[in-house]
Amino acid sequence: MDDRGTVARAVDLMVEGRADQVVAELEEQVGSTARSMIGMAHFWLGEFEAAERAGRAALTGAGSEVDRRLALAVVALADAGLMRPTLSSALDDVVAALGPSDDALDDFVRYLVAEAALTQARLGVAASLWDDTVTESWRGHSYRAMMLATGARIAAFGGRIDEAQVSARQAVAEADSERARLLTMSVAGLVSGNSSDVMSTTSLVDEIQAAGLSAHDHLSRGLHLLAAFAAVAIGDVAQSASLVLIAGGDAGLSRFTVIDRALGLELLVAAAVELGDRDAAEAWGAQAETLVDHPIARPTILRLKARLAEMAGERERAIELAEQAVEGCRLDSRNVELAETEVVLARVRVAGNDVSTAVRSMRDLVAASDRLGHHAVRRAAGQTLGRAGRRLPPVIGDGWPALSAREAEIARLIMAGRETTQIARLLFISPHTVRVHTSRILAAFGVGTRVQLLAHAAPPSQAAGSAMGEVLTPRQRDVVALVAEGLSNAEVAARLDVTVKAVEKHVSAALRRSGARSRLDLAHAWASGSVELGVGEGEDLAPELFERGPVEALALLDRDDRDDLPVGGAARDLEALAAEHRPECQEGLGPDAVDVDDLR
Repeated sequence: MDDRGTVARAVDLMVEGRADQVVAELEEQVGSTARSMIGMAHFWLGEFEAAERAGRAALTGAGSEVDRRLALAVVALADAGLMRPTLSSALDDVVAALGPSDDALDDFVRYLVAEAALTQARLGVAASLWDDTVTESWRGHSYRAMMLATGARIAAFGGRIDEAQVSARQAVAEADSERARLLTMSVAGLVSGNSSDVMSTTSLVDEIQAAGLSAHDHLSRGLHLLAAFAAVAIGDVAQSASLVLIAGGDAGLSRFTVIDRALGLELLVAAAVELGDRDAAEAWGAQAETLVDHPIARPTILRLKARLAEMAGERERAIELAEQAVEGCRLDSRNVELAETEVVLARVRVAGNDVSTAVRSMRDLVAASDRLGHHAVRRAAGQTLGRAGRRLPPVIGDGWPALSAREAEIARLIMAGRETTQIARLLFISPHTVRVHTSRILAAFGVGTRVQLLAHAAPPSQAAGSAMGEVLTPRQRDVVALVAEGLSNAEVAARLDVTVKAVEKHVSAALRRSGARSRLDLAHAWASGSVELGVGEGEDLAPELFERGPVEALALLDRDDRDDLPVGGAARDLEALAAEHRPECQEGLGPDAVDVDDLR
């Protein structure tokens, strides 16, 4: 069997849950590649010291550059699980040695180095190494799903959730065994949880728990831990803690890698803090003491300690610890952890009445996270600021779900045609407060005016335009229908291929005929099918006009009105008569009626 065959056989067995068989089969086989895969199997079983020994043996026997790189990758992987105050140089050495990939074995080595960097929580290094193209030479092999899952995890823990979704979907599609399917589903859950897709995440986590897979190796422990991360991302701290304990196997989570152990213990502390169980929180915190000085775990444990200090009311100490954790996370691009630390820091500041600093930091954090699809940050930040009675700006275009109860109430009143001052009187609040809420409502629906809000937020009425259509000319109906969609005069003109001035005249005429006081009123009347006639209806129009003075009568009509008169020749007679009485400087129509609030 060649080296690629040795690697393929070993990873197949590991995915099947038979890592111990890899060790047994390869013990008698000579060569550096066999020793490296024995090391990977030991790592898979949580036997980190044995993994390091096998990796070092493979390094000693390496006969080629690719053998050397594979051996270094295994040593770097083992480093991620060893409880030592310093890491070896294996990861840096292999990263420096990597070159262009020539074949499937080279691609596997690059994948394993990226996995080692991820497992050491060096997200910046992992992201610089990863490219989904390294999986192409493994297309058709069952292990490709695991490789794609690594790419998704690198993007997800780096906070690039939109990017992670692509790789996660590919990984799920490639999985061809039950264990691989569950692992890729747990990655998909991690991604959907951090994108704040509660329904999908809940379903994925429930399915993983229902599978009842025992946590006896790296894959099975990993999928339970990833499900725990998914659960906490949607706020289900209790379920997250349960999954951590299933995966960890003992109180110290000793079979985990260092970063997984630190994160798992922090989740347990967070769950106890949320439930107000200080003794439990401190007990889990005590388990983390051995990790305090570990270079991989330090930022996570600092955040864990900040949580305990916050619970004890030691705000200054909590801020100091959280600020140190922020710097550590930034150094290695641990962006999901960074966001969580910023939220902890903001919560402590809110408790200490430094609300303005907390608000600024949360708004900046949420804006950056939203751009990358990391929407779970918005939920956590919103809860934190809610303690101080403050809110985040809504997500543009999120619509009704982004509104508070008060904002939804005001939105409904706007859509009912109420003006700012009317809403203020009805709700016993100031007009300024109504305008503040209105700006948030418009942002939530991604529109710039209240007329556009009516078009975008309300389902079209079956009666839309029906009553109004009886008193408007055909051209006026065309114009008003577009105004009700939120279009400006210029946009209506372009759509109907007429001048802006003609649109202005049609809008003015429609306002008079319908009795509407503003464009918003007009749009609401069109959408609801209601109308109060300001001028006579249909056939009675011409006789009423002739009872007026000729100039006044003509001023009530625009060109389409005159064309639509039911009395033969009436328009020409009116225009001729009016010409004799109209001053040269007089305009036929005054300016549009303008809704002052729409200009604010």
